Amino acid sequence: MAVGEKGGKKTFKGYNDDNAAGTGIQSEERTCVGGGDEPPINPYLADSPWPMCHRNPYQQASSPYKGPSKGMPDENFSYLKGMPGVITTVFSPGYPDGSRVIWAGNQRVVFKAGFKDKSLIDLAKITKQGFRWRDILNPDVGISGAYTILDKDNIFYVPRFTRLYAYGDITKGDPDSEIEMKRCFEIPRDRLVDEEEMIIGINMTWDGMIAMVTDKGLVCVVSRAFDQAFYFRFSRDEDISNSIAVDENGGIYVVTSKKMYRVQWTGNSLTTSEDQGGWVADYETGGDTSGIRLGQGSGATPTLMGTGDQDRLVVITDGQKLMNLVFFWRDDIPGDWKQIPGTKDRRIAAQIPVTFGDKETKQSSSEQSVCARGYGALVVNNQLNIDTESRFWAILRSGDPDVAPYGAEKFVWNPEERSLTSVWANREISFPNGIPSMSAATNLVYNVGQRDGIWTFEALDWYTGKSVFHYDMGKFWYNSTWAATVIGPYGTLNSGAATGIMSVFPDEK
Repeated sequence: MAVGEKGGKKTFKGYNDDNAAGTGIQSEERTCVGGGDEPPINPYLADSPWPMCHRNPYQQASSPYKGPSKGMPDENFSYLKGMPGVITTVFSPGYPDGSRVIWAGNQRVVFKAGFKDKSLIDLAKITKQGFRWRDILNPDVGISGAYTILDKDNIFYVPRFTRLYAYGDITKGDPDSEIEMKRCFEIPRDRLVDEEEMIIGINMTWDGMIAMVTDKGLVCVVSRAFDQAFYFRFSRDEDISNSIAVDENGGIYVVTSKKMYRVQWTGNSLTTSEDQGGWVADYETGGDTSGIRLGQGSGATPTLMGTGDQDRLVVITDGQKLMNLVFFWRDDIPGDWKQIPGTKDRRIAAQIPVTFGDKETKQSSSEQSVCARGYGALVVNNQLNIDTESRFWAILRSGDPDVAPYGAEKFVWNPEERSLTSVWANREISFPNGIPSMSAATNLVYNVGQRDGIWTFEALDWYTGKSVFHYDMGKFWYNSTWAATVIGPYGTLNSGAATGIMSVFPDEK
């Protein structure tokens, strides 16, 4: 790995060409798309391996770049304490010296971290506007700000209640720079249902606008300069507890506790009218909010599947006691398509129970969005073996082997038969609360798991579901607490944890 010097700190430099081996990508040029399964590049996002929650506007949580392909020695693991409650870490574009930094935030601060050799280092932090100590242990409030975006200008966008904040370096081009709040956008009070309404999901359109949705069904598209804003309101009895997906044609995909929507962004308005590209579909809703679930209905950020001439689909899990994986036709429904018996809408292209390999089970649940690559879709089990209404208690207990959930299952869409099939289930793996990712370069699934009460980084084979390697980290402090495992520069795996952020470095050059 090449290294460079900046301010006396040794930082990793550049993005190794061999990190993209086997992907068709020879460098991190924005024209590269990593093969036919990679969505079109959004030119307004940061030129980085992971610029936003779930990596891309399709919300696939899969990457053309390498993660580790084998186990790592202990010196390849680093834990930076002091920043608890980080859900998503994103990576900057390359600075002039070739280095990259992590941008992240929790309820209290926005911060930057860097790499020194194979260690995480604290670079800068700023206290969030409107921070309240009473919110620290409240996951219902913490969800506002869990999803973040880094744009092409290295500006970090973070929601907080009814406001969207833009943070950046005080000194442009300096990775060691302090952070400042550049600007703030606030949703007008007359657009809100009540004072408790807050921004949940955030994404970036292909014309450089920021799309947001509140927990009570207000969709907002705002310019990155915060000088233009457009609004659309769902029915006021619909709740939203996850983020949103966006495609290159202006489709904004929102799943509520009642329905699945494509809200069409026309460039100057938002609509669900079919004659302008929007639609509304019913799905099987309901379910409780016990365990680590954050709301009724799906519990998943919609994931978009299909690029180019492939079938174009929207993927969610529903909120049934025995959860289903549900696919919707993303654009026009095929003219010869007949509604599947037992489904609630003709737009549903597939609906299949998720059992994690236990055909006798009567209950399954997930709070994580579906990880997708090509026509493959991975679902992880989050059904705890305790009943509790306290999400805080549930997340703390989720690493207990007697409480933790077990199971992951992969499904594949067959475009010729227009059918969805389970291709493997791993009943032993335990991903208690973390969001998985996938590398097309290694064909491995990565996530934070637990084994006998020890928190681990896990790697499964994408094609078979078999465990390839795992790295033991430790007990309580390494709880992923809803965080996403992110494939970062230099083949690193990165995740938030109970009291900080953590990274593992591959042992191969």
